[in-house]
Amino acid sequence: MIFNDRYKVIVRHSPGWRGKEAATLGVSVGSPNWQDDKFVAILDFAARNFKTIRIDVTDALYRYNFMAKGLSAHNALTQANALGALWLAKHQATIDAAPVRPRIVRWAEWYAHPDFQETLDAFKDSYKHDEIFRTAVEKDIDHFYGRKNNCGQQAGWEYSKDYLIEEVAVSTLQARELASVKIYPGDDLECLRVVRQRLVKDAPCGLEHEQFAKVKFYTRPAHKKNFALFQKCSEEAPFQRTAS
Repeated sequence: MIFNDRYKVIVRHSPGWRGKEAATLGVSVGSPNWQDDKFVAILDFAARNFKTIRIDVTDALYRYNFMAKGLSAHNALTQANALGALWLAKHQATIDAAPVRPRIVRWAEWYAHPDFQETLDAFKDSYKHDEIFRTAVEKDIDHFYGRKNNCGQQAGWEYSKDYLIEEVAVSTLQARELASVKIYPGDDLECLRVVRQRLVKDAPCGLEHEQFAKVKFYTRPAHKKNFALFQKCSEEAPFQRTAS
């Protein structure tokens, strides 16, 4: 049993999600929204609302981030896989406690899928020849670097493009394997949205079987009350010992 007393998870702008039987948790191993109590809250929400849960650990995809920082492809993949291993080790007890037993799939497993290379090549072709898809990818890149105040944009542009195209390709394979609600604590990518809505001519099929559901965290009232009491006691304390 999962003990979740801190956050309540609410789905935003995804009508009809309750009619689905399966959920996919697209875990970004480097994001704080997938750590500790927030992951507990998301998994608890999924277990309460879906019969089937798949946890897709997006670790090997992070190699592009490390390559943008100057690591070789081999070392970048090693670092990215290490992130995934650490995340799993940290959260395995929570996963094991879930009343619905999730299936865990790490990103590199999709590289062995018989349709991976063909699907990836098709989306690379879409980027070259389809204006809607290319514009969507570039919009997502601009949004990412806008949040980072354009830091590293010139050096990282090609890696960001490759990152997103691979993400779309693997997400397509994921949706073919399991029609599900994709639960994610953030905004949908534009490049995924246009493919999911079949706006990209000749793009591989599959992603239309996925429904994106953005979730938000709300602190539970009891936790707010306990935290406020703790804060009040701390402020009134005349002396506090600190660890030496």
